[in-house]
Amino acid sequence: MTDETPYARVAVKNGELAKRLLQRQHLLDTKRRILHESDTLLLPLHQDASLEEVTQALGNLLLEYGRREIPVKRRGPSTIEEALTGVLPRHLLHLLPRAYDAVGNIAILEIPRELYEYRFEIGRAFHSLHPNFSTVLCKRGAISGITRTRDYELLSGVRKTKTVHTEYGCRIAVDLAVAYFSPRLLEEHHRVAAQVEDGESVLDMFTGVGPFALHIARNHQATVTAIDINPHAIALLRESLEMNRLRGTVIPVVADAHQYVPANFDHNVDRVIMNHPSGASQFIAEVCLAVRGGGIIHYYDFVPSADAKNRLREKVLHLINNAGYEVAKICTVQRVRDSAPYEVQMVADIMIG
Repeated sequence: MTDETPYARVAVKNGELAKRLLQRQHLLDTKRRILHESDTLLLPLHQDASLEEVTQALGNLLLEYGRREIPVKRRGPSTIEEALTGVLPRHLLHLLPRAYDAVGNIAILEIPRELYEYRFEIGRAFHSLHPNFSTVLCKRGAISGITRTRDYELLSGVRKTKTVHTEYGCRIAVDLAVAYFSPRLLEEHHRVAAQVEDGESVLDMFTGVGPFALHIARNHQATVTAIDINPHAIALLRESLEMNRLRGTVIPVVADAHQYVPANFDHNVDRVIMNHPSGASQFIAEVCLAVRGGGIIHYYDFVPSADAKNRLREKVLHLINNAGYEVAKICTVQRVRDSAPYEVQMVADIMIG
């Protein structure tokens, strides 16, 4: 028998997101089992996890907070270092990946060059510690091409790259092999969607599989024109539209934004999302033509980490002024995520004059 353990009950479909949110706040007790009851999961919490802390971490994902007996996991390695001790040379253990990306039921590892010959052992060890994933992949090379995709290699489990990823209850069809998607932008998708008001016209210029568009339309009576040059990405977005109950409307478009935007918009868009940090600067003229005065542009770019905010602020002012328009206000400049050594992805929320 075990002592009573606090738990958070969440819907199965929200389980992965809830686990990540609880782990981020150090509330999840990873030494105890997750219990599956009907269409819900009971996530075990540390003894001192309060209702207030759990509610703050999970928001409306939390269905119930309570206490009950929850068994400890069967004994065995609890970390990837423990699982690979005696398998990898001792001096390499400190290089093992400490984090991973979770896309639906696919886990993605980034294997350091020094450990590449041991990648399958690492994948199997990781999978034994995280059996909730069906597939473990590792990244091969950098994101490249106009479709912004990369190669992956199967390390363990089912050979697949397609899954359904859930963010704040929003279901997103993803195929890593054919269309760009990053689970690390979860909070950014939510942040931008929260700013939208009912009745807005939104242009998502590089929508990918549509996470911004889906978050917005799920929560607001807005119209989102979601453009991408990659037909595979738009096909996945169309799948997602069938899986979600939306308040607003998403119009999926396969097109080159350079051509489509000037031909279809003339200062009549309330908000533009430019999540193409390696190429957004090339589309400033088109965006300024599309957005109305007082409208908002969410502009993303890669910036050297030193003095990143001022660098991005100066860049967007220069780009928009060169396009013949004025910035009424730079509402927000903030870091989104680390993208490379000494480089960060940043966002600027810009109001056009």
